Amino acid sequence: MNKAELEHCHTCRPKKENSNPNQDWVQTDLNRYREMVNPILELKPVISEYLTIYPSLLTGKGNTSSKTIELLDDLKLISHDFYGGYTSFNLKLLTYNDLIIYSRLNTEVEENVFENIYLKEITIPLTCSGADMEYFKIHNKNLTKYKRKYPNFTLEIDINKYTTDELNAYYNLNEVEYNFDAYQVDDDYPHLANGFIKTLLEQQKYEVLEKLLFGTNPVGRIYSYSALNIAINDGYKPSNEIINQMEKVKENGLKFKSGFNSSHSETTDFDFTNKLNFN
Repeated sequence: MNKAELEHCHTCRPKKENSNPNQDWVQTDLNRYREMVNPILELKPVISEYLTIYPSLLTGKGNTSSKTIELLDDLKLISHDFYGGYTSFNLKLLTYNDLIIYSRLNTEVEENVFENIYLKEITIPLTCSGADMEYFKIHNKNLTKYKRKYPNFTLEIDINKYTTDELNAYYNLNEVEYNFDAYQVDDDYPHLANGFIKTLLEQQKYEVLEKLLFGTNPVGRIYSYSALNIAINDGYKPSNEIINQMEKVKENGLKFKSGFNSSHSETTDFDFTNKLNFN
């Protein structure tokens, strides 16, 4: 299954040939796959369980690194890198207290060593993800528990229900893990606004913007809040539920903690609204 996925993927298929790989490096990688990749399938989706396989998950000690971002509404994102010989690995966890809502484990695919040697040892299902292959699982029981407290939280939307523009806006602005610098105030923000939100405003497609108000990414919430304010001036009439959430984002969504934002203090008040540009 994994071999077929790799063969049909043009972006993550190995580009480099290595006819004489370093056997020590190969063995290091194989140990990582056997001890830290394959076992993820059997782990219970709680942090305490993951620590048995990834002991430096929260500390980044040894040949690893870790970052934890505190999001809104009791969510955190943990990004944990660990390293092999030819290959490096990244584990990302969206968490609620000790519960893991989703797990995403990426492995690099740089040389044909992966296809010729490593692939035979991997027992978890992988899919193509850019230049890497990944294992991804949403832990629905934990998601259900979280939604008891935050019933409008959205992690995914129905790809068959929405247009390409709506899907692009939702998944680009709700994504946290590939956009850590979304927590910096810089000149990239007008690009995100013009590239995704402006289109939805022009088309008067407000449903995805409403969903982003309850999404994972605090920045996505802030964009949707600002965009819906613009829409209200153009005649959009939000429900009371949306109005209440907009007030919540206004009061709390512009202030959040970032655990690794190196250019700012750990607790920072950001006002993103003045960075939006819909002209």
